[in-house]
Amino acid sequence: MASIIRMKRSSVATKVPTTAQLDLGELAINTRDGKLFLKRADGTEQIVEVGARWGAFTAHATGTTLTFRHNGTNIMVLDASGNLTVLGNVTAFGSP
Repeated sequence: MASIIRMKRSSVATKVPTTAQLDLGELAINTRDGKLFLKRADGTEQIVEVGARWGAFTAHATGTTLTFRHNGTNIMVLDASGNLTVLGNVTAFGSP
């Protein structure tokens, strides 16, 4: 049986949760702005927007294709067969 996971959410434009509204590790989403937030503890507690540090990452579904974009530019496409196409230059890190 599938489980339904619901995050705290708001549909009010520009609304950001407070540190009192989220526990550590809990996520909140603003459905109007399409932004995801979490509470971070790095010596001080603060609310951060997930992905904001690296620019705007978005995912768009069209039919059976899922397209990932960074700042409006297509970077990856996942099709219904599970094929992932990476567009542009690719840099890999790590060891075999």
